[in-house]
Amino acid sequence: MPLPPDRLRASNADRERVVGVLRGAAEDGRLDLDEFNERAERVLKARTLGELAAVTTDLVADDARPIRLDTAPVAALFRNETRSGRFVMRGEEAAFALFGTAEIDLRDALLVRNHVRLTASMLFGRVRVHVPEGMEVRVRGWSFFGRRITTVRKPQLPDPPVLEIEGFTILGSLRVTAPRRRWTWLRRRPRRGEIET
Repeated sequence: MPLPPDRLRASNADRERVVGVLRGAAEDGRLDLDEFNERAERVLKARTLGELAAVTTDLVADDARPIRLDTAPVAALFRNETRSGRFVMRGEEAAFALFGTAEIDLRDALLVRNHVRLTASMLFGRVRVHVPEGMEVRVRGWSFFGRRITTVRKPQLPDPPVLEIEGFTILGSLRVTAPRRRWTWLRRRPRRGEIET
């Protein structure tokens, strides 16, 4: 049975994210020096994501936390909903859009498995998914007067992480994008006497 998100081990990068929020709170006066030092010490001693998430609960809104432990589906019901930043992408996730837009950004997400599944359903709504470079995306399901678009190229890695998207689209749209590749041959050639960096 997989561990719940709050019990997963934290990385140094996770700790740095939280310290960045504490530093910002100290600079604008929401934390004094003693409070900053006490919380920063808690961050350095934290072993799990749950311990880190608890440090900033009273400093930033839920959708701006440096560590997010959301377990509910991303439901855009007559509004827009976004899940981004450092959050735990479990093996099975769900998104639903009804007259709204659900946006999921996986570029900084922590994947608990190399193969994860997203059930994305749209009824007069949109689901937008942003994936990191090198991720394989497989789109399945059915559509009725809807659009399913992916601009993600096939990865070159032998065993890439896989995102499988399934569900239905009724008069809605699904769009999956990855960062654009940088074309080195389009760069300006150095002039005579210049050093190329």
